Amino acid sequence: MVKLDLKVFPSGPLDTNNYLLFNKQSRKACIIDLSSSSGQLFDFLRKEKIKVDFVLLTHAHFDHIGGLRNTDFPFYLHKKDLVLLSDPEKNGSFFFTDLIAVERKPHIYKESLNFSGLKIDVIHTPGHTPGSVSLKLDNWLFSGDTLFRQAIGRTDIPLASGEELIKSIKEKILILPNETIVYPGHGPSTILGQEKETNSFLVI
Repeated sequence: MVKLDLKVFPSGPLDTNNYLLFNKQSRKACIIDLSSSSGQLFDFLRKEKIKVDFVLLTHAHFDHIGGLRNTDFPFYLHKKDLVLLSDPEKNGSFFFTDLIAVERKPHIYKESLNFSGLKIDVIHTPGHTPGSVSLKLDNWLFSGDTLFRQAIGRTDIPLASGEELIKSIKEKILILPNETIVYPGHGPSTILGQEKETNSFLVI
């Protein structure tokens, strides 16, 4: 069975987690979210002679897409976040010093895709943005800015919805096995069972 290695490279103005999934045998990889200033990630790719097949975006806020401007990697995005890609006001970069607009067209997510012979499930989890997704590979869940350790995503921003966010988490994430490892868009990883029991935003 294929075994993937996982490395995380926090970078950019908000320390966004850039996740690198790679196959040591084939030297092929995919990246989950790609922020600006991701030099350490690119240094690792060069050093290990790893080729990136594609980038998977959990959503299209500026701190998750900024690195796309410096690459020609194919990338995937949910169709409901297309409006954020090239609009600095909607993707949030307008409120920082560097206006970010990605003009390249993405591949649009379907229900799943394959990398290195393994299935990645694409779970639409709107709330933080209309097109936010969580990506599930075996017992790993890359939750973007939907669910964090002891926190949930912000909804006091354009196009966000607190009601939708809670619904997405409860109906699409909390139904997963307790042993699921959650890798969020910012901060440390967590175990889903722990969040079910102790996350004050979810425990009633």
